[in-house]
Amino acid sequence: MSLNPLQVIERAMRLNGALSAGDTPDADDAADYLLALNTMKRAWFGTLIGPRLGPQDVTGFTQYQAENGGEYMIPSGAAFTLISPGNPKSGARFGVVDAGLSFGSTPCTIMPNGRQINGMAGNLTLSTTGVGGRWWFRGDTGNWVLEADYATAEDVIEFPDAIIAYMPYMLAVVVGAETGTELRADVIAGNAEGRAVIARHYGRRGRGGLEGPIGVASLDPQAAQAQGR
Repeated sequence: MSLNPLQVIERAMRLNGALSAGDTPDADDAADYLLALNTMKRAWFGTLIGPRLGPQDVTGFTQYQAENGGEYMIPSGAAFTLISPGNPKSGARFGVVDAGLSFGSTPCTIMPNGRQINGMAGNLTLSTTGVGGRWWFRGDTGNWVLEADYATAEDVIEFPDAIIAYMPYMLAVVVGAETGTELRADVIAGNAEGRAVIARHYGRRGRGGLEGPIGVASLDPQAAQAQGR
């Protein structure tokens, strides 16, 4: 059964020795850990999950085909249609920026291109001035998922259970580094394995094959040595 952010936080606190079995965190601790969880997740995008996004100028167009790794600067002047990347691999990413601050009057429509976006099969319309977004592709569900913070500790976690299972270990390491907590060996190992699992599922894909995942080379010393690292 999937965990929600609060359950991830509770397990991370227990792994750090900050919470006893059966207890629940107070509001301040829960808020601090939720902030750390959101910060941790943001750091995955462009490192463990997919490529870093590069700005793409689409001035002169009213419709454009997006590609993996593009962040599209939508100008003002007319309604715009962006077609999401075709045949995406798990971990593909793209973004949209209201560069002309005009979505309130001239919306941007994103076509999911045979997939889902935000869990819906139809087009997504961005119609609030200044509000764009970034999306990553979850291949097992065929869904472009909005990259967003968890607003509350009861939100749904958008990753599969195989990744959620590692999140308490990863969060325990992040918070432990901030607080100077002495980390147990199993927590350190769980964090490393979790990073490897995420990179294996969603690491950057190059043209014609897999690229080595970013940020986890130290988990495979032989591969690192082969690459001259």
